Amino acid sequence: MILKSSESKQAQFDELNRLLLTPNLSAKQHELISKEIHALKQGMLGEQNSEYEINFYLQDSKNWAVIHDLRIEHNGRVAQIDHLLINRLLDVFVIETKNFSADLQINEQGEFTAWYNKKPIGIPSPFAQNEKHIEVLKALSKTLPLPTRLGVTLMPSFHSVVMVSKQQRITRPKNFDSKNIIKADQILEWVTKTNSDDAGFGRIFGSLAKMVSGETVMDIAELFTRHHRPIKIDYKAKFGIIGMNDPAVTAQQVAAKPQVIAPLAIVPVADTEQEGAKLTSSKLAAKLGLKNTQALIDLLVAKGLVEMVNDKPKLTQQGKAIGGEAKFNPKFGPYFIWPSNMPI
Repeated sequence: MILKSSESKQAQFDELNRLLLTPNLSAKQHELISKEIHALKQGMLGEQNSEYEINFYLQDSKNWAVIHDLRIEHNGRVAQIDHLLINRLLDVFVIETKNFSADLQINEQGEFTAWYNKKPIGIPSPFAQNEKHIEVLKALSKTLPLPTRLGVTLMPSFHSVVMVSKQQRITRPKNFDSKNIIKADQILEWVTKTNSDDAGFGRIFGSLAKMVSGETVMDIAELFTRHHRPIKIDYKAKFGIIGMNDPAVTAQQVAAKPQVIAPLAIVPVADTEQEGAKLTSSKLAAKLGLKNTQALIDLLVAKGLVEMVNDKPKLTQQGKAIGGEAKFNPKFGPYFIWPSNMPI
């Protein structure tokens, strides 16, 4: 069951886009802000894809509590957690989402390398990053009114998980344990292996003293959720814009500037690229020579055929009138199909 969904990043995108229009902005500042937008977009892409896969299988489960986008402050330390899953054995899976646009390699020492254009670039270990989050959660747990049994407090067991895109290419080592590095579409298999209802007899017997009801799982998840502390980033200070001429910029001005990077809307696309005489968005984008599906969505929004509702694309009446249809695939989720000869 979902206790908390991800929070919208639209306000952050809007502010960064406005800052790109600041008069007298240096080339370096423009570059840094553009990189921030790209990083925010990539992070959101990974988180939304992972959230979709997790919700697809767990949103109706009474044995799992799911928390997305959780930020904890405790004893001067901060944990920014992408996804938190809790089951009836009080296993708490702390999931760090990564959306790499390069091949990922892990060596025998657990070091991570991203390969861009056949060039290796060392990157920080997401497991090391996650361990810091877990330390904050462990410390916080000691202060929470957790359930007890026979006078003993039932403490959760924390597990670090790294989730990457289902398209990610991963080179895994032979000796380093990388089983907790999973692709987003492997969540069902992974949950089945860790779900208390399907676990082996030995594991259930050993953890029986900690097994709690589904209601208790939700209560514990609520305790963590109450400690969520969102933060507002001061981008002006971060990029040294304080004191510069920074007039208010209208939404129309932002939309009119070609260099501004718009927030990403995710549209899962089915494997079947064509349905009858109609094309999926990815197929239509390729036919029109556009860079990707997102470029098509941006064009359709500009034409009034699609509108963004809660950061998600939705067909307008005009889009339906020209033959656009919203479809749903059990594996890939919602997507659109369009007439192959649609005038754009």
